[in-house]
Parts: sequence; C-alpha cells; structure tokens
Amino acid sequence: MSFAAVQTAYSTDSLYNKDQEFRTWLVEERMINPETLSKDQTKKEFAKFTEDYNTATLPHEKYYNMEAFDRRMSALRAGELLPPTDDLYDINADIQAHASRHKKKDVERDSYLSKEQLQELRKVQNERIEIGRMKRMGMDVKQNLGVRMEFDA
Repeated sequence: MSFAAVQTAYSTDSLYNKDQEFRTWLVEERMINPETLSKDQTKKEFAKFTEDYNTATLPHEKYYNMEAFDRRMSALRAGELLPPTDDLYDINADIQAHASRHKKKDVERDSYLSKEQLQELRKVQNERIEIGRMKRMGMDVKQNLGVRMEFDA
C-alpha cells in the first residue's frame, strides 16, 4: 500500500481521527503507555506523530491506516491471496518518467532528399574522406575518380 495514497495532512486537532494509529505508534515505537501521559504530553507526542505522518516517515504502513492493515493481515492469515496493489512505487517507471521529461523533443526535419539520395551523399562523403587520407599519406590520387572535391558557388 502506498503511503502517499492514504496520506492526508493531519494536524494536532485531529487526534480523535487517528487515535488508534497514534496509540499503536506510542506503544510500539515510542514505548510509552498512552494511559500514563498527561494531556500536555499527549499533545506533544501527537505533534511528533503528525509530523512523521505528514512527511510519510512513519516506520510502518499500519500507522497510516490501521483498519486497512488489519483487514489485509486477516486475509493473509486466512490464506487468501491478495491482488497486487497498483499503487506500489515503481522505481523504473519513475526513472522513465524523469528521463522523458528531459528528452529533447523530436523536431520534424524537412528533408527534400529521398533515402536513396541521402545514401548517395553519404557514399560521396566517404569517398572524399578516403581521397583526403590518400593525399595526406602522399599517395598519387587520380583526378578522374569520379568524386568532385570542389563545390560550385
């Protein structure tokens, strides 16, 4: 279960809405008996609980919704198979979403040349590179190789 899916902002005024989760948190995490706390101490502890609740830093999912957690655990104990939850965090989906936000948009390029013409240009370019290499190596290059080295202006 995703914590963000069930999390809503709680303030210190909502003690009664989250009393079961708060008391469980006090006993299990803070190791404090909620019956021995004064009203002032209870408010201070609930402020710590709401801070962790609102920042989704509670150590266990049951502190967010105790009833849903109990239902799920009862179903598991009864041997029922639970359907996979769709709200689990998927790091790969997050990485892909992040990468897609930073990708440059494909710009439609207007090309007036066909694929064959582009391949021919690539072939001519490769031939020019080869002739240039041959000249730098001091080899004799025939002038009638069929590759034009100068451009017309």
